[in-house]
Amino acid sequence: MRTRRWLLGDLVIPQDILDDVDAHALEAYPGESCGLLSGPAGDPRAITSGRRVANLADRYHKLDPETYPRTSKDAYIIDGMLMQRALEDGDAGGVPVKVIYHSHCDCGAYFSKEDQLVAAPDGDPVLPVVYLVTSVRGGGVVDDHKLFVFKDGEWVEGPFLVADRPSMM
Repeated sequence: MRTRRWLLGDLVIPQDILDDVDAHALEAYPGESCGLLSGPAGDPRAITSGRRVANLADRYHKLDPETYPRTSKDAYIIDGMLMQRALEDGDAGGVPVKVIYHSHCDCGAYFSKEDQLVAAPDGDPVLPVVYLVTSVRGGGVVDDHKLFVFKDGEWVEGPFLVADRPSMM
């Protein structure tokens, strides 16, 4: 298996991609937004694209509130088939999914116990990604972003940079 160095964090996210993550979080409020960030396998730090995906938490809750007691206000669910296809297509095309992002509403950018359980139900991460959490407060203010990586058996905050895209000359 090849090394996926982006799992260490230290990613470079272009400002326009982070702006879209923020816009998505604001549009989804008071529910959580979610999506995927990808970049070239040959440049593990680089993020070059973002993809918004539907948060299915409300749909699952409506169909089976006992099994899915949480709504989009405090949870996100990404379609499993969509996620698997995005991972496979990204790997095959040399532009793997590196980040799953989601927002938190009125409670800060942290990797909750629920987030950790979904990401690593048996103690080891299920997917070869890191997690970006965006905090939205009051429906109109994005006040924080944090990246979380799995290191030495636990989820910890990891580094990332926000940068302008290089100009094409």
